[in-house]
Amino acid sequence: MKDLICLMLVIGAICGPLNAEAAGPEDPNWPCIQRKVPQLSSGMVWAGPSVEELEEDWRTDLQIKSLAQRIAARSLAIDEAKGLIELFASDLKGQKDQKLTLLFAATLATINGDRSSIINGIERYARRQKGLAERIQMQTSELNQLPQSGSAEDEERRRELEERQNWDMRIFEERERSLTYICEQPVILEQRLFTLSRKIMEYLD
Repeated sequence: MKDLICLMLVIGAICGPLNAEAAGPEDPNWPCIQRKVPQLSSGMVWAGPSVEELEEDWRTDLQIKSLAQRIAARSLAIDEAKGLIELFASDLKGQKDQKLTLLFAATLATINGDRSSIINGIERYARRQKGLAERIQMQTSELNQLPQSGSAEDEERRRELEERQNWDMRIFEERERSLTYICEQPVILEQRLFTLSRKIMEYLD
């Protein structure tokens, strides 16, 4: 019973703020403790030359585009990514700063694209959780309205509702545990971009 009460408090916390208009300046539908940052800007992590005029130029440089995709990938260890940056910089002859800046611009765009997909996924995840929480609340409300010593039909309905609610609550709890990991992913990418940008800047003249 104590676990059920705790879970219902969590569900109430999810459903309540999501329906409140005065939820503050933050996105009321954002389920993570981490602040929602839809896009990372170059100014957050980059102290090199401006990338504003280079935002699309890297797309025509297949070497830089490919390298950016490799070092931005979360599956690649960060030390390996640093090694690829070092190798790239050591091979540069002319236009070194321009090439390195293009690499940063490509990496920024690649990571922003990955983060956007993750953030959209988190928001879909939160909507599903909200819908499930509302369904559990409706089940609880209907259970509370059923007479304790009712007809055989009432008892059958009670058993049906309790089985359905137990299943829904199990799914809800599993998703809540997974949410902690999911919410960390945009921050991990932000940290990765910071580390990569610092490594790229090491080789600027």
